[in-house]
Amino acid sequence: MLRRSIMIAALMLLATPAAAGWTLPCIFGGCSITFVSPEYAAKPVQPLDPEAAVAQINAYRTKNGRKPVVLDERLSRAAAAQSKAQAGRSRIGHDGSDGSKPMQRAARAGYRAKIASENVASGQKSFSDVMRSWEGSSGHRENLLRPEVTAVGVAMAKNSSGWPYWTLVLGAEKANAKKDTEASAKMGKEEGHAQPQPLTKEGCKTTGMKWNDQSNVCG
Repeated sequence: MLRRSIMIAALMLLATPAAAGWTLPCIFGGCSITFVSPEYAAKPVQPLDPEAAVAQINAYRTKNGRKPVVLDERLSRAAAAQSKAQAGRSRIGHDGSDGSKPMQRAARAGYRAKIASENVASGQKSFSDVMRSWEGSSGHRENLLRPEVTAVGVAMAKNSSGWPYWTLVLGAEKANAKKDTEASAKMGKEEGHAQPQPLTKEGCKTTGMKWNDQSNVCG
């Protein structure tokens, strides 16, 4: 009887034009289910503008006394990988197609994270709607307002039916990550352009070749 009552209530809500959305927490926590009107369901999905998305995130963080974050291309790649994984299986979740977790995906994208939190959403027609859903969920809200976070990456992918899957990765990089990255890049550059050094007269003798005193070269 209870199950039938819930179903009837949901159908009534879906049939109400004024109802843009109504949210229920998931039974197991950590997510929410939003029932929407047919009018909203019929709307097209708006393209994601990453810069505008970050502006919305920063407006919310500033409003709540948090520092702004920057858009990081590496975290956006990690977010894109997860949106693609969700769209590919038509199921929302934080597990990657290979069982990976947010921290692992950030590392694969080249981001040496000490923090890699992830918010996901499915079905919303715009990032603004996604933000409203996350702001109304305690776990997602906590991620949005983590004081240690300094950068974010955001992405959206659709499944074969056009259903959108949104992913936001919020990160903070290890203190020495930038120095390590620069040192590795410098080493790789030097190694990639290294030129063989000419042998000295003494070195020439050790090879068994003959030193030419006139041209000062070995061989």
